[in-house]
Amino acid sequence: MTQVLIWAAVAMIAAAAGLALWRLTAGPATLDRIVSADVLVSIVLVTICVLMVVFGDTSALPILLVLSMVAFTGGVSVARMLAPGAPARQRFRRDQEGRS
Repeated sequence: MTQVLIWAAVAMIAAAAGLALWRLTAGPATLDRIVSADVLVSIVLVTICVLMVVFGDTSALPILLVLSMVAFTGGVSVARMLAPGAPARQRFRRDQEGRS
């Protein structure tokens, strides 16, 4: 029974990774690509957790903690940069990309 649940988890993780990669490449907006990259980091975290369960080893726990902190910091900083109410000096605009 446990092996069936592990294979089901692996199948769901693979499907989620495939959909997130598709959104990363075909996303119509920059924000879609950023969100899908954040989802991919979450999928990596879940994959590491499943591997910890399969092998019965908790030595990857510090990696999970550091990766989750980096993902949170990156997500918050990007959301702050792209917020509609952010000052113009914080916001990145595509039309001003080429100008200095």
